[in-house]
This record gives sequence, C-alpha cells and structure tokens, in this order.
Amino acid sequence: LKDNYPLPKMDHILQRVVGASRISLLDGFSGFNQILVHPDDQDKTAFTTPWGTFKYVKMPFGLKNAGATFQRAMDIAFAKEIHDFLVIYLDDLT
Repeated sequence: LKDNYPLPKMDHILQRVVGASRISLLDGFSGFNQILVHPDDQDKTAFTTPWGTFKYVKMPFGLKNAGATFQRAMDIAFAKEIHDFLVIYLDDLT
C-alpha cells in the first residue's frame, strides 16, 4: 500500500527561508539506511546476484514508501525545531 505521508512542497520551503539572514544546509549521510526494515518485510527486498541472495535489513533508497517513511521519521525527530527554525526535505535540513 502506498503511504500518502506528504513531502513538503518546495514553494513552502522557499517561503520559510526567504529573507533569512543566515542559511545552513545539512545533508543526512545515508539517511535512508538508518531506518530498519521490519523483519516481516525484509524478504520483500530480496535480490539475487551471482554471489547469493540478499535482503535489506535497513531501508534502501528507492522503495515505494521510503520517502514518506523517512520524511515522517525526520518530522517526528525534529518536531520542535521544525516549528522554530528548521526546514526538512527528506535528508536535507535547512
């Protein structure tokens, strides 16, 4: 099932930063790979190579709901800061 958790709209992000005297950007290195895939869902990520069959235990970029899942996690983790001074778009924090 598709997760309809909304990603921030770019025009809303720009409205929040326009006129700021200072802007910093942080990029969350391998952010998606910090979220565990539920054990019941790991088999759904399996792939086979000449060296064997593997499955992800951490969320790879590109899964159908990866963006929504990651955005939700970031919104929860930084809820207070988002209201005060932080803008988050997936793994980019401004």
